[in-house]
Amino acid sequence: MEIKELIGRRIRELRKARGLTIERLAELAHIGEKYLGDIERGKENPTVATIEKLARALEVQMHQILHYEHVLAGEKNLRRRIIQILDTCNEGELQLFLKFVIAVKE
Repeated sequence: MEIKELIGRRIRELRKARGLTIERLAELAHIGEKYLGDIERGKENPTVATIEKLARALEVQMHQILHYEHVLAGEKNLRRRIIQILDTCNEGELQLFLKFVIAVKE
């Protein structure tokens, strides 16, 4: 996962924890709604100045936006759990799982 995706997830997490809509946070931070949405989805790489505006609007310190290690830990735990489940599957179940994953990824 790229850093911009992790930052975006963290901003969304902080925004939702404060009960703010994208529209309201964009207004408070003086940035565009589309730009904020793209940041949250990991499509935009925010500048330090933008992160500072968002931190001020969210009433957090900048380092709190850059604290995303828990997201990585959560992803690792998900991967570990999926592997544990796959290890218990028979060949038919594995083939079905593969079809499902291919369908989701397309």
